[in-house]
Amino acid sequence: MHLKAAVVAIAGGIFAVGMYGPPATAATTQGFSGRAESSVPGCPYLAWRLVKHASGDITGIAYYSDLSGLSQVTGSGNGEAFNLVLTPTMGNGPKGTVAGTRSSRGGIVADMRGEGCANMHLTMMPLTDVNRWTNVGGGGG
Repeated sequence: MHLKAAVVAIAGGIFAVGMYGPPATAATTQGFSGRAESSVPGCPYLAWRLVKHASGDITGIAYYSDLSGLSQVTGSGNGEAFNLVLTPTMGNGPKGTVAGTRSSRGGIVADMRGEGCANMHLTMMPLTDVNRWTNVGGGGG
């Protein structure tokens, strides 16, 4: 299987099989989705899909828009600020750290520092349902 096809299959499968456990509820999890342009010229966008659990733990995936790599995202937050670590899992996945805060409108505003293309400023929108791909709710950066 080609790398790009494998990344697409895994990214889709993660959500199809419910990697994050039972269906999400507002009381237990909150999801965020977004994409950001690298601050390094000529690099692909980085797409994000994150879930913040009631425990404060944050899990998810991040992958380059050209499907050259996928990374696992882990971290924690305290409701206002959060820190994340990206660990490559397939191909040339993004590697680095993210520090960010919640905006007054419920979105995420953050900066990523890492290797190569993994450097950027990003905003993410909250999801109304973490189990759907296209359901960005209000909020914003």
